[in-house]
Amino acid sequence: MEEKLTHQKITRFQEFRQTVFWEYLQVIVVACAAVFGLIRPFVVEAYKIPSSSMEDTLLIGDRILVCKFIYGFKIPGTETRLFDYHKPSLGDVIVFVPPHERHKNYIKRVVALAGDTVETRGNKLFVNGEEIDSSNYTKYVYDQRFRVYSRPPFPPFRSQPEDLPTFERWQEFSDLDEPTFDRFFKDYTTSLKKYKPFVVPPGYAFAMGDNRDQSYDSRGWGPVALSDIKGQAFMIYWSMNGWKPRFERIFQLIKTEYDSSSD
Repeated sequence: MEEKLTHQKITRFQEFRQTVFWEYLQVIVVACAAVFGLIRPFVVEAYKIPSSSMEDTLLIGDRILVCKFIYGFKIPGTETRLFDYHKPSLGDVIVFVPPHERHKNYIKRVVALAGDTVETRGNKLFVNGEEIDSSNYTKYVYDQRFRVYSRPPFPPFRSQPEDLPTFERWQEFSDLDEPTFDRFFKDYTTSLKKYKPFVVPPGYAFAMGDNRDQSYDSRGWGPVALSDIKGQAFMIYWSMNGWKPRFERIFQLIKTEYDSSSD
C-alpha cells in the first residue's frame, strides 16, 4: 500500500514538472537568485542584531536592511569607492568593519566626525563642548554592576557580543562568534563614566552604541575609518523576540535624530 502511494506522489510530481506553472516557477527562482546575487555586493544587505548595544533603537533579534551605495559603491577587493559624494552624517546608524576585528561587522551610531572633540561626563555625551540630546533613542543602565576594560588613550568598554551576522546569500544567517574582549584588554580596568576629550582625526568617524553602558565602540578601539564603513542601516524588515515575532517593528525606519541640547 505504501509503495503504491509513493508511486502516485512521484507520478503527480512528474506531471507537475511538465506544467507551464513549473516552468514559470523555475524562471522566477533563477531570476530572484540572480538579482539578489547582483544587488547584495552593491545595493542592499540584510543583517541580524545580536546584542543590546543599540537599544532602544535596535533590539536583539531585529533583522535590518543596510543601504550599501549611499556612501558610494566600493569596488570589491579594493579600497576604492565610486560616486562617494555623500559622506556619513551625524546620527547615521552605520555598519562597518572595526579596526581590531577585520573579519566581523559592527553597527553603531555616528556621534562625531573629523575635527570634532568627543567627551563623556557621567551618562552625557559632549561634542565640541555641547551636550548632545539623544533621549529619543538612547538607553542608559548605569546602575548595573560589571567589570569594565579600557585601552589607552581610549575610554573603557564592557564585554559582550557585537558581531553582526550577515544574511549569507539571502538564505540563512551565519553563526555568531563571540569576541573574547578580555584576552585583549584584561590589564586595563577603570570607570566608564568619564574620559578625557578626544579629537577625531581626518578620514574617520567616532561611533557609539545607543545603549552606551553596554556597547563596545569607539571608546574602546578608537574611531572608524570611513573606508571601513559598509553602509547605512535604514529599516527593520523583521524582528523576533526569541520565537515570537515583533509585528509592530516590521518595516520600521531606523531613527537618525542628532541634536545639540543648545538648539
